[in-house]
Parts: sequence; structure tokens; C-alpha cells
Amino acid sequence: MFISEITIENFRLFGSGERAFVLPFNPGLTALVGENDAGKTAVIDAIRFVLGTRDQEVLRVEPTDFHQPAEGDARADQIVIKLTFRRLTTADRGAFAEFLTYEQVNGKTETSLIVTWVAKRNTKESSSRRVLPAEWRTGANGEGPLLDLGARSLLTATYLRPLRDAERAMNAGRGSRLSQILQHTTEIKETGVGFDRGKEPNPDPKKLSVLGLGDYASYLFGESEGITKTRKKLNDEYLKPLSFANDLLKARIGVSGSKDDGVGARIFYWCGFRQAVTA
Repeated sequence: MFISEITIENFRLFGSGERAFVLPFNPGLTALVGENDAGKTAVIDAIRFVLGTRDQEVLRVEPTDFHQPAEGDARADQIVIKLTFRRLTTADRGAFAEFLTYEQVNGKTETSLIVTWVAKRNTKESSSRRVLPAEWRTGANGEGPLLDLGARSLLTATYLRPLRDAERAMNAGRGSRLSQILQHTTEIKETGVGFDRGKEPNPDPKKLSVLGLGDYASYLFGESEGITKTRKKLNDEYLKPLSFANDLLKARIGVSGSKDDGVGARIFYWCGFRQAVTA
């Protein structure tokens, strides 16, 4: 499926009614071109609010995001952003079955997913919360079931910040531009198999997926002689004297992250943890 249309009301420079922003999209690549302060960033941020993103940057609604007319009228009390998804696959229809909208297009029934994101200003002066929690509504008029967290997670998008420092953004690392792109490609996610120590402790590395290779490397790292000796030294000479008889401190040395963290997420670490001992 793809976003076929976006409607934005009372968000930053976009007003409501005739001054609302409505933009249809076509499948494939879309480029937004315009002068500074024309609203390009507002459109992207509106999509980010509705879909949510996998990046580490947190996007919050601020009181200044609510539209204020140039005439000096009061700020709007409500922001409404609506995304319409069309050309749903069978898998899409199955995942969002209870949230779908059925439309008549050229005499045929078309299935679409319409998500309306609504944020309201808190008008109670006694409250410290300036913006109320947003709602994700479904249906042509926003009267369908609220889109739950599980369904929203299926819409989460990858957001790539503006490339102002190319050298830093393209370096290796979890937060790098390359890492964000690579970990979500079909080739990375669907090629090879994962590593399962219980089933195959010595797999053929060529058959493992990229994340499987990382898990296998972490396993080998933890089993190496140097790490084993270091772990024993930490336990015997440092942590044991600090432990209680039934509350032992144990060292764990390995590579951080799990198979869900993605490419570039693993870094060296060590930590101590408690191990309860019962008689």
C-alpha cells in the first residue's frame, strides 16, 4: 500500500477549511520542492506524527505547532492530520481488517485505510500539560475504531534527517544513515537464517543472515579463552568479595544488543548481575 493523500488542518502554517493543506500522491518516489518556509518540513513532520518513526529522535507536539492565523486570531485548539492509504495487498487487508474503509470508485468497491491523527491543546490553565495525548482514529470521517499501538507499529516509517554533515552521517554505527537504511532492506531482513545455539552451535556462516552472523559472533566472543579467563578473574577476585552468601554477583562480558536491534547495534560491554543461590 502507499499514501495516496494527506490532509493537514491547523498545523503550523496550514489553516483549516479553504486554507487546509491537501496533497494527493502517486505510487513511487515523491519529491517536495519549494522555497524556504513554504511548508515542506511541516508536511514531513505531519507524516511523522501519524506514522511514528524508527529513528532515535523524539518528535513532540508543541503549543506553537497549533496554527495561528496571520490576522492575529487565537491559536487553533485542534490539529487534524489525515492519511489515506490505497492499493492494499492481501496482507495489508489482513493486518488492518477491523480498521478498513470501503469506498466506491468508478462503480467498484475499493479497500483503503484512512488514519486521522488528532491533537488538542489543553485549555485548562491549572494543568501543566499543554497538549493532550493524541488520538489515531480510523474511518472516512474518523468515526471508526481507534488505531491501537500494535496496528500503529505496522505503519512505522524510517525517517532520514537532512544530510547536513555527510561525513558523520555516513560513518559506521547504529545511528548512522547507512545503518538506518541497510537494516530495513529486504535483502538484509529476508536473506539467510538466524543463529540458534541450541539447534546448531557451529553453523555454516555463509547460510546465516546478517543479524544471525552478529548473534553467532557474539556467541563466539563470549566463548573465547581470553573472555572466559577475564570473566573468571572478575568473579573470583572482584565480585565474590562483594557478594553475600545467597546473593552472588556475577560478571557478564559480551556484545550488547540483540537480533532485534538491527545492523550496527552491537558494541562491547561488561556488567555485573546478581545470581540468587538457594540451598
